[in-house]
Amino acid sequence: KAEVQAKVSSAEKACDKSLAAWRAAVTALGTDVGVNGYGIIHDRSAFRQRLQTAQLRIAESLAALDGVDWPSNAAYDQL
Repeated sequence: KAEVQAKVSSAEKACDKSLAAWRAAVTALGTDVGVNGYGIIHDRSAFRQRLQTAQLRIAESLAALDGVDWPSNAAYDQL
């Protein structure tokens, strides 16, 4: 049972880390982008920075999910 609990705990921590990074990506993308009458972005530098921040956070989110020994349904049943 201790092994199953450790597996579940590890997966829980990975998910917490992944979700935190995902939320940071959503926050980075969550504001409006100002454009002029021609549809050209007013502050391209800030826009680019937000995209890069989101890209980094998405990569962190995905990396947090990699390498986890995910519990099976049977493992949950044991708990």
